[in-house]
Amino acid sequence: MLEEILAVDPGSLHDGDTRATVEHWTSLADVQIMTVVATDLALNDEAELLEYDSIGELLSQLEQRGVFAG
Repeated sequence: MLEEILAVDPGSLHDGDTRATVEHWTSLADVQIMTVVATDLALNDEAELLEYDSIGELLSQLEQRGVFAG
């Protein structure tokens, strides 16, 4: 999902990637990411999710909420 929104090749994102290192990571991309989180992952009341600066921080926030649990 992140790769598609950020228009990068599959497998090319790294935990340390930020808005400064990913060319297509704009405020519009942030809105798209949060829309997917709210609709597809049903995490619409999670204001803390807006406080990420890197791919790793976002994934960590999602993992803490059990999104990746089997």
